[in-house]
Amino acid sequence: MPISFLWSRVPQPECRLAEASSTRVLVVEDDLPVGAVAAEALEEAGFTVLFATSAEKANAILAEEAVDVLFTDIDLGGLDGCALAQQALKAQPGIAVLLTSGRSRRCYADRLPPGAAFLAKPYRLPQLVDEVLRAVEATSSH
Repeated sequence: MPISFLWSRVPQPECRLAEASSTRVLVVEDDLPVGAVAAEALEEAGFTVLFATSAEKANAILAEEAVDVLFTDIDLGGLDGCALAQQALKAQPGIAVLLTSGRSRRCYADRLPPGAAFLAKPYRLPQLVDEVLRAVEATSSH
């Protein structure tokens, strides 16, 4: 399957860009090319993006920066994304959590934080942007 098929881009409507403009997203992905493409797509959609390649680096960012959305791979090596999400929710209770994995959501059902969204890999970049916007809307409506 060619990468252009998996990572296809579509223009984002202007109204969606306005919603994203003040939203800070922390992308955590140990596969650097995958994380870089995801971060770039979110930046192009108008989000402010912070990037970490491990849960440990993400925790250091969370200790220093206010973040609206945590988008993390689950299988990170070392501390995994589920544990990172739990720690992020303790550090920043209003944070929205979006987890991703190439494995089924069922594999992690007992470890996903309540209210966390899940995006299966491989995902399309427009799906990622939509899921991040949905996560922001869900946390702002509470």
